[in-house]
This record gives sequence, C-alpha cells and structure tokens, in this order.
Amino acid sequence: MKTWIVVSIAFAQLLGFVSVVVALARQETAPGIVIGAIVLLVTIALLIIGNYQWRSLRADINRVRLVARQSADRFPIISHEIRTPLSLIKGASDLLLEESPGKLNARQKGFMRSISANSMNLVDLAEDLLTQARIDSGLFTMKMDRVDLRSICQGIVKELHSALHIEIALDSSGAPPKLWVDSKLIKQALINLINNAVKASPEASIINVKLSSTDFGVNIVVSDNGSGMNDEARARLFQRFASGHPLRDGTGLGLVITKEIAEMHGGTLFVDTVMGKGTTIIMSLPNIVKANVDEQS
Repeated sequence: MKTWIVVSIAFAQLLGFVSVVVALARQETAPGIVIGAIVLLVTIALLIIGNYQWRSLRADINRVRLVARQSADRFPIISHEIRTPLSLIKGASDLLLEESPGKLNARQKGFMRSISANSMNLVDLAEDLLTQARIDSGLFTMKMDRVDLRSICQGIVKELHSALHIEIALDSSGAPPKLWVDSKLIKQALINLINNAVKASPEASIINVKLSSTDFGVNIVVSDNGSGMNDEARARLFQRFASGHPLRDGTGLGLVITKEIAEMHGGTLFVDTVMGKGTTIIMSLPNIVKANVDEQS
C-alpha cells in the first residue's frame, strides 16, 4: 500500500479517536460522541478494506513473478535445443567450405556460405531472445569482471570476418582499455552491432570497428559505408521487431538488446547516419569503479 494512503488512514483513525475522547471530556451531547465514533468506525473499515486490497495485490504480484520465473527457466532449454543443431549445421558447412572433404565449384560454395551465414544468424537470434527473456523477467544477474576490451574486439572481429566473408577493420591503437563489464554481454552487443551493419548495408564494402578511450570510459564505434538511413528508419531503429531496412533481413531485436546492454552498464548508444554515406553507431561505456561493481552484484 502506498505510504500516503497508510498515513491518511492512520491520521483519520487518530482524529476519530481524539474526537470521541474530547466529546467525553467535555461531556458533550450524544450527537458529538456519535459523530466521533462514526469517524473512528469508518476509518477502521477503510483500514480493513485497504489491507485486503494490499494482500490481494501482493498475491497477484507473486503470481506474475512465478509465471515470469517459469518462462525464464524454459528459455535456456529452448535456446539450447535450437543452438545445438544450428551450431552443428554451421560447423559442417564451414568444414565443407574449407574443402577438406573435397573440392566445391563456385555455385556450391555460394550455397554453403549462405547456409553458414544464416545458421550463425539464427544462433545469434536465439541468444538475443534468451537474453531479452531474462531481462524482461527481472531475473538477469550481471557477472562483472575487469576485462581487456581490445582482446574481446579482436576475437569477435576475427570470428565474424570468417563467417560473414566481408572485410572488417579494427582500429584499437593505444593502451588496451580495461573496464568492469559483463564480458558475455559486451561480446553479444558487439556481434549485434556488426551484424546490423552488414544486414542494413549489404552493399557496404567494409565494416569499421574502432575502440577508443575517453575521459569517462570507452567508446566502441561500428561504421559502414552503405546507404545510410532516412529519418523514418532512424526513428524506428530501436523498436522491437523493426529494423532500419524493413524489406531486408533482420528482426531489429539485436539493436534493442544492444541498447539495453549498454544501459545496464551505465552507458548508451549514439547513432549518426547520412543517406548515401553510411551509418555509425557508438556504444559508450563508462569507467565503473570496483565499489560500484560490488553494489550492482
């Protein structure tokens, strides 16, 4: 029950009680005593009703929490059942692309690249859905560690360059920036940013990833030289199941989750896009001190 309601009821109850006492002390007539008694009884009735409503509300909240927990428990199972066969499909297609079992002609290679890329997209989508379900249920717990962001970026760029068959350039000059972050979430966010750049601009010849330290933390910048977005597409960019290019592949869920990941770390996303010149998305992460990390954990 809200504090102001409790205070109001308590005050009214006290007022009714004082009215009865004052009426008796002054030896007032029966109407004065009756009025005070009525105020007291009405207040007690309101308190009983409010307590019943509060208990009912708590029961509803507990039921919602139980449903959310059950849903969150199912998603890891579903996600695992989806990711395992898809990972096997991707592994088999990558093995065939290496031509270890035998030579492939140009058309066969094209088919295998399509299988590999789409398998990876589905694995990433399953991971996004799992993360979103955990965040929505309120059961997500971040695992913060002080990590080398350059090492994370190098690993992701190498992995996606091999899978997406597009040039991805990493600029991470200077001392390796280290932050307290959930490394798994940051990896997922970077994968989503690069995948979005590739899907939104298939005509782009290169994807640029830049890692730079600031006075407040670190910026991870992902840029493409594709077609860019108009104002309408830019406005829909962070809507669930909407993307900057609705006629192309992609659910748009990846950027929504990436924005949530940045905000969970105390950061945010910035978007700079120009029609015909490409899009740049900046994930800005603050430098969280160890004491704040302990509080979040």
